[in-house]
Formats: sequence, C-alpha cells, structure tokens
Amino acid sequence: MKNSFEKKIDDLKLQLELGVSETIDLSISDFKRKSTLNNLNNKSNEDSNNPIDDITNLEDLKLYIKQFDGCELKLTSTNTVFCDGNKDSKIMIIGEAPGNQEDIEGKPFVGKSGQLLDKVLNFINLNRTNCYITNIVPWRPPGNRNPTSEELKICVPFVRKHIELINPDVLLLVGSISTKSLLNIDIGITKLRGEWRDYKYNTIKIPSLPIFHPAYLLRRPTNKSLVMKDMLILHKKLKEIKKENKID
Repeated sequence: MKNSFEKKIDDLKLQLELGVSETIDLSISDFKRKSTLNNLNNKSNEDSNNPIDDITNLEDLKLYIKQFDGCELKLTSTNTVFCDGNKDSKIMIIGEAPGNQEDIEGKPFVGKSGQLLDKVLNFINLNRTNCYITNIVPWRPPGNRNPTSEELKICVPFVRKHIELINPDVLLLVGSISTKSLLNIDIGITKLRGEWRDYKYNTIKIPSLPIFHPAYLLRRPTNKSLVMKDMLILHKKLKEIKKENKID
C-alpha cells in the first residue's frame, strides 16, 4: 500500500500528463512548506542547549527572539515586533499580537489601535517616554487572527523573560489574550477589566490591571468610558507605589 507521499507523486505525474499546472504548483508549494517547517523544528531542537533562562539583558532577548525559528508565525511575518517605549519605566504594557502596521514598522501599537491606546494613556499623563510596551506574540498572525494555543505556548516564555528583565512595578494587560495567558485564568475580559490581580511566576509577583483592547473599543466605542475608569484605577495605584517608595 502506497503512503501519502508516494500517492501525491503519482497524482503529480498524472497531472503533468494531463497538462494541469495549478494544482501541481500548490502541491509542490505544500511540500516545500513542510520541508521548511521540518528544518525549523530541527534547528529549534539543536538550539535547545541555549535556554532563554540564561538571558540576562534585553539585547540578548531581542536577538534570541529574532533568531528563534520554532514558531510558524515567523514564516509569514515581515518583522519581529519586540518593544517600544522606555526600558527604564516601571509601567509595562503588554498587548496581544502585531497587526499589519505593526508588522511593517516593527513596533507594537502603531496602527489605529495604537493611536487610541496613546489617547487612553494620555488621559493620566502616560506616553511612550514613560511606559514600556510589548506583546504576547512578536509576530503577526495571518489575517490578524487570534494566536492559537500552540503559538501562545511557544511565545509566552519570551514575555515571562521580558517581564523579568524589565522588572516593572505594575503590568497593564491589554486585551483578553494577554490577560488570560499571563494570569492563567479563563474568565472573560469584561469581568476581569478594572480589577487588580497578581501576575505570579517563580519568585516574581507583580500587580496587574487588565483593560479592554483598543481594537475592541474601536468596534464598541460606548465602552471607552470604562477604560478611562480603569486608567484612574491605574493612576491611583501608581500614586500609592510612589508614596511607598518615597519618590518625589
């Protein structure tokens, strides 16, 4: 009995005899794609002797992610979107995944959603000079779809290391995907938003505030007032931290 590969070869031979080319191109393309993915997986296994746990600075983390070949999303993306903002900030904002404009520019939140996020942050005098911004996933999913559970499983360790290196006082989790992925919780963002929860990983414990994603607010503008309330909650927490640390 022929295996699936041999059957496809026979199908290709038949199509050549019949003069059909379109399906042949798709099949060959499919073979090439599978071969590329196999090579990526093999390379990822070979590189396992350089674990992310050993990384101690942002530049090495950025290089590690850019050279990482274990996620299929990288094959369809233009850029690896690592971060934007002030690396010395104690306010770390974590979104979901890059969109089209982010993929083009290589920075998070630069499209329409990013413009709205800037306005939301400005409400309490925050901006990209006093915040640090990244995403759960550094590569754009095709068609701006949500990342799959497997893709999140691959990329979340990047973010955990990112959080460890920035060592922020607070996390602002933008959207359902970043919230659920980092808090290990399966509750809708509507119920989670506006309430402080702790991000916990190993010895790290950081207060985290989930908010609606600006893309959602663009679709449901009536909920903008809720995210403004959440910004006031964030502002109050920052004042408390400042007082505790006795920062002028």
